[in-house]
Amino acid sequence: MLDFMRKSANTIFIKLLLGLLILSFAAWGIGDIFRGRAANTSVASVGKTDISVEQYRAEFTRELQRMSQMFGQEISREQAQAMGVGNLLVSRLAQTALINEGAKSLGIYVSDQQILDEIHKTPEFFNEAGRFDRNIFISTLSRSGFNENSYVARVRQNIARQQFLSPIRDGVLAPKGLVDALYSFAAEQRRADVIRIEHASLLNVKTPSPEELAKFHTDNAANFMAPEYRKLTAIVLEASTIADTITLSDAELQAAYDEHEGEFLTPEKRTLRQVLVQDEATATKAKALLDGGKSMTEVAAEVGANPAMVDIGAFTTSDASNLSPDIATAVFALPKGGRSDVLQSPLGWHVFEVVDIQPTVVKALADVKDELTQKAKIERALTALYELSNQVEDKLGGGMTFEEAATSVGLQAIHVAALDAQGLGPDGKAVDAPYGPDLAREAFKLTDGQDSQMTEVADGKAFVVVRLDGVTPPALRPLDTVMKDVSEAWSNQQRSQMAAGLAQVAKDRMTAGESAADVAAAIGFSATTTQPFTREGKGLQNNALPANLIRELFTLSSGGVASAAGTGAHTVARLTDIVQANSNIESAEYKAVADKARGDLQGDLLSQLAFALEGVYDVTINHNAIADAF
Repeated sequence: MLDFMRKSANTIFIKLLLGLLILSFAAWGIGDIFRGRAANTSVASVGKTDISVEQYRAEFTRELQRMSQMFGQEISREQAQAMGVGNLLVSRLAQTALINEGAKSLGIYVSDQQILDEIHKTPEFFNEAGRFDRNIFISTLSRSGFNENSYVARVRQNIARQQFLSPIRDGVLAPKGLVDALYSFAAEQRRADVIRIEHASLLNVKTPSPEELAKFHTDNAANFMAPEYRKLTAIVLEASTIADTITLSDAELQAAYDEHEGEFLTPEKRTLRQVLVQDEATATKAKALLDGGKSMTEVAAEVGANPAMVDIGAFTTSDASNLSPDIATAVFALPKGGRSDVLQSPLGWHVFEVVDIQPTVVKALADVKDELTQKAKIERALTALYELSNQVEDKLGGGMTFEEAATSVGLQAIHVAALDAQGLGPDGKAVDAPYGPDLAREAFKLTDGQDSQMTEVADGKAFVVVRLDGVTPPALRPLDTVMKDVSEAWSNQQRSQMAAGLAQVAKDRMTAGESAADVAAAIGFSATTTQPFTREGKGLQNNALPANLIRELFTLSSGGVASAAGTGAHTVARLTDIVQANSNIESAEYKAVADKARGDLQGDLLSQLAFALEGVYDVTINHNAIADAF
């Protein structure tokens, strides 16, 4: 729906969740499709289409990568689930499947050439010269969790959906009257005379008495509270500790090398050229021309192949198998300079030429001994770690105390006198214990005297189990421990109250007709005049105004006065000018509003279409499969 005035949704979190619903063709609403259950191997079913757990996992992984890039930090699966990402992804997958079903019902056909054209014009696959690069294409797919066949299938479905939706996408225009009204609202500008009363400039704040500070401390107790602390005992089991006790014989090291030899192997690569066309007859003609002595470039030009697809770079067997296992077998059987027969892949018909061969390289055991030794120790330690965690669980279950169980396996129980939910102690620093945040997370799940489950942490390289020994409820910090903070807060409050009083005086005098400049001078400040600004504050530049003051100024008639408190200042403003929007339909701003309105109307129709399709194709969701997907 039209949302020019939905500013409450304009937050990073909401943008993120809405972003999850952006398909390649439109934005969709979530829809009330969470009813019923699908097959156990599927998270959802739409008509005859099952959405597999594997597909859901792959989409979730890709979404985690996207979110982590957006936030500039690693987003865990648990954090994403807490945001509701899982359900939103299932909703998106289900609605995509609905449109796929609708497209299939109309028998929409997508040719291989359409797919090839779509792939070749995707900027993410371009090199620095702005041309399609197969190596970039393959590496981008790999990073995104696709292989070539799965990506081609997705592109085919996307094109079919776009064709299915094109009557809605292309046939909707926002009425001019609607666009004019929206543009007039969004582009109207106002100008104001402003007095900004900075709190920090009010220096004549009296020194508080001890009694005043004590009262302020108790009256504002919520600002000076210590968090809840928990006392705990823990047993921590670490693979690294076990690894330090392990020694490996030469025979064991050789066995580890043999087991991991593939990790020390750089596979053979072949630099390839090709002629890629869309039918077998043309490919056969190309093969004949090549056999007749013409070069790949000459033949590509003669048969109308894309010249950008001739030099396709270096391939491993695995890379070539993404095109087709048969292609990999054929190409890697050729000598340097050899040419293949006509071969088929999802992209079309190929004739390949081997330009160069880089042979397989295997690092010797002596070259990787240190790396391999550490790796083998950790592998053994991880196996021992699981066994040790089971032993400790059995001992605790058999009645041993934490201290006794730890001692029985050669460890010491860890005691933490107090930590908060973030793993910090009363001094605000991380507690002196390994995996403090993990210990805190487990401790804050428990009631006094309760034990946690044995819990895997550090990506499986450690286990922790926690006993809660006591709970210290949140409490007001003693005044003498927060005196500096209390004094500063008291002074800030006094300055704010002084600024509020001056702002009221200024507002009253300006309402009575005095100029902003005269009033500002009388109270010891200066007045400024803003540039014209919009409801969004665009145009204010360095004269930023509180958002609630801007909103009020857009409700006033010329000459009206308003005031508002902001961060670090109180501001008083008189509206001096109203600049009506000039509906120039050729302006970029007007076109942007028209495009936005058109997109919103398209979104409404697409939501209605999705709802209608739900009535045709049964949509069921398997909540258990979603919960057990990881």
